[in-house]
Amino acid sequence: MSTPQTQIVTEPKPHRWTREEYYKMGEQGFFQDRRVELIEGEVIEMSPVYAPHVTSVMATTEILREVFGKGWLIREEKPLGLGINSDPEPDVVVVAGKRGDFKDAHPTTAALIIEVADSSLSYDRTYKASLYAKAGITDYWIVNLQERQIEVYRRPMVDANARFGFSYADKMIFKEGDSVKPLVKPKAAIAVADLLP
Repeated sequence: MSTPQTQIVTEPKPHRWTREEYYKMGEQGFFQDRRVELIEGEVIEMSPVYAPHVTSVMATTEILREVFGKGWLIREEKPLGLGINSDPEPDVVVVAGKRGDFKDAHPTTAALIIEVADSSLSYDRTYKASLYAKAGITDYWIVNLQERQIEVYRRPMVDANARFGFSYADKMIFKEGDSVKPLVKPKAAIAVADLLP
């Protein structure tokens, strides 16, 4: 007499894409004419870029080049390799080094990441903040176009309630009349108004 076989039932799971798979899809034209980035295995389609956003990104890039100078790269809307499952494209990133240092691979960390946010504000405060904290980014700024201020996030920490298990212990708000200083350039005071459109 045979005994019935036990069938194991498992819940369906979403596929988490790796950076390697993501790049292969890109090479095959899967993302043609679409603005996307890979965040913890999910391919996220980004919203259109409007004139105030572009103006702020350009102003921020220009000012940071002056502030940081030689020995630093200011990368505008370029990938950052954060682990096997994340390849975000922050609006502005400050990276130690020179251009030739990244001819074979994207940087895997940054001294400062800045996102310019209007319609993406909630996303940048939750998904992006948690992702950058998880990656150990110690200085993350949001240029908040809605409220015309800069939000500075520092001191990454474990946080079970955050999207990717990490958040920032410190959050500071700088208004239009204020100035803000990058962690790695504490003598450089950048006027908030100069980063706004």
